[in-house]
Amino acid sequence: MHISCVEASSILTPQRGGFLVTPPYPFTHALSVYTGCAYGQTSCGQYCYARFLPNWKTAGNGVPWGQAVQVKANAPALLERTLSRMSPEQRSRLRIFMSTTTDPYQPLERRYRVTRRCLEVFASFPEPDLLVVQTRSPLAERDLDLLLQIPYAWLSVTIETNDMEYLRHLGGGPPLERRWQLVRQASALGVKTQITISPCLRFTDVRTFGELLLESGARRLVVDTVEGDGAGGKRTAQTPFALKEPAWKDVQPARALYAYLCAQGPVRGVAIGWGASGFCGIAPRH
Repeated sequence: MHISCVEASSILTPQRGGFLVTPPYPFTHALSVYTGCAYGQTSCGQYCYARFLPNWKTAGNGVPWGQAVQVKANAPALLERTLSRMSPEQRSRLRIFMSTTTDPYQPLERRYRVTRRCLEVFASFPEPDLLVVQTRSPLAERDLDLLLQIPYAWLSVTIETNDMEYLRHLGGGPPLERRWQLVRQASALGVKTQITISPCLRFTDVRTFGELLLESGARRLVVDTVEGDGAGGKRTAQTPFALKEPAWKDVQPARALYAYLCAQGPVRGVAIGWGASGFCGIAPRH
């Protein structure tokens, strides 16, 4: 793994296009404390579209996706300075997604603690409208105490299947049971939690997977497919996943799961979303 520390010039990236600005409740900014992702050699790296984005093409320097990470060592200080320069009214309009192109709790976070230090910054600013922390890593359990101190924070956990053998076939990744445990623990503590089935991969059967999701304690469930790669599936077509999974274009299993969740979720107090509008479905608190 090629690891380097860099000094970022900015840390909150305004969103003017792409899935984060989809109605009904668009995000205003994205926040990434790493460039590149050490999970890129696991199952999610098989279909991850971030390898095609400009920031990776600049930072990767020809290194294969998943084998290099840049640590934005000054991210917490830069975030504090950025937020401090805003008025309370400006901060109240912030809707931040952390993050779209790299996991904030990838294994390097255990050592560098950049994500945790950014959460410590957010904990001192009560005004922002929304912070979604998106991860598939059980390491997020370490920071549940901080997430509880941030009234606008949501923990969003990716659980794309209930079939661990299938994930192993694709390259492994954080154990599914540890991710279920993370959601259950966070929800029990009072952290606002959602699960993203994104992209929805092959699963055992609709009812079994659907019930696991509905009984997890998560307040929201968002189903997405590989069409959510920002290019209608064209980026996915270039990934190793398209070679390993002949049925990668088939969205019917995801549609069937979504239909089951829509039928069962609302009566059980669980909000259900689909695709980009699901990701952007958390209503403003102000």
